[in-house]
Amino acid sequence: MNKIMSRLQRFGKIRQLHTIISQDTIRPSSPTPPHLKTHNLSLLDQLAPNIHMPFVFFYPNYKNCDTNILKQSLSQCLTQYYPFAGRILSPREPYINCNDEGVEFIEAFNDSALDDFIDKNEKDETIDQLFPYGFSSTAQASSPKLLEVQLNHFAGGGAAVALSISHKLADAMTIANFINHWATITRRGSLINPCFIPSKSRINNIRLPEFIVKDLHELNYATRRFVFPNSKLNELKKKVIAMGKTPANPTRVEVLTSLLFKHAVSAAIKKSGSLKPSNLFITVNMRNKFVQKYPETAAGNLFTLVIANMADSDEIGLSKVIAGVREGKMELEGIRNEQEVVEKLANTFSNLHGDIYYSSSVCRIPFYEVDFGWGKPVDVTIRIPNVDENSLILMDTPCRDGITALVRLPEEEMAILVKDKEFLTYVENV
Repeated sequence: MNKIMSRLQRFGKIRQLHTIISQDTIRPSSPTPPHLKTHNLSLLDQLAPNIHMPFVFFYPNYKNCDTNILKQSLSQCLTQYYPFAGRILSPREPYINCNDEGVEFIEAFNDSALDDFIDKNEKDETIDQLFPYGFSSTAQASSPKLLEVQLNHFAGGGAAVALSISHKLADAMTIANFINHWATITRRGSLINPCFIPSKSRINNIRLPEFIVKDLHELNYATRRFVFPNSKLNELKKKVIAMGKTPANPTRVEVLTSLLFKHAVSAAIKKSGSLKPSNLFITVNMRNKFVQKYPETAAGNLFTLVIANMADSDEIGLSKVIAGVREGKMELEGIRNEQEVVEKLANTFSNLHGDIYYSSSVCRIPFYEVDFGWGKPVDVTIRIPNVDENSLILMDTPCRDGITALVRLPEEEMAILVKDKEFLTYVENV
């Protein structure tokens, strides 16, 4: 810690509670071969929103070793994940310039204790401090960089590794594979190399709803974090099954997604005083859905969206939502390639009316397995980008004894949801 403080004093760039110690650019340890200098984005990459996805991993047992170890292992990792060290000239361009310009690596000091910071983060936006440039979404949306990293030291010990990765090149599974690959190199373990799925085709005349990135002060949306213990989810599951007409053996994710959707729509109705169609979109990993299966290490965006349409609140029974989601997933069976996925998405959105709620589950994706040699993280947090969109993100709790839900709604609707007694019945420590 004394070494960190002396470096901190030399650098001298101070923000409240947070100090930048160093900034560096990490390039691949070996040059990208000439035939790989241009990476053509897959069709699904081209449709992905131009936003950065931020993840942060907390380690109380971080060893104050030389930060260069992390930088060196990241450099080696980028040799395999070479597009991450490149640049995208424009969100409209269907390729990455794999020019090895590198990844920004920032080291910072936070004068909070790690445990206190995690507890506080449950209630406010202090997590932004842990990301490069305080996670300025508007700056990142216009940046050609695809990946930025920040190593954060805490007073009293411990550290957090924060990554911000462009969605144009990665989905949640790709991000998990990348950071696990980096961590494995750091502790000198055996590796599983990624494979990128390029496309020679360019998407024309297909437009999905755009995510407009804003500065925090421009947002009229609020984000809250709710924890649902397995005991409560089991109660909910039994309740849903008792309703009848429920697909066999609904999962925890399915019953929780249906609960969140139902009560989010209810809050919207109470705010507006009127009924309107509501659409729930759920992300589905396509790696094992295509006729030609892709390995789980396939990098890029290999997911699609399935939809459950509800005409009004009277239709939003939990079992009916689950049935709608199951039906959408069944329609994906036998899809041959990405072109068919794109055509299906385009047709869905062209006939869409009403409000949209996006739901994504990263449960069972190995984010809690990321071990740099300091043990597994005690907490992993996702930061929802600054967009005016109804969003639901589900993630395992650290001990796998429940699910954490990040919920993003308009501020007035969130104020209604947090007072919804039926909804709060299933939330921990309310």
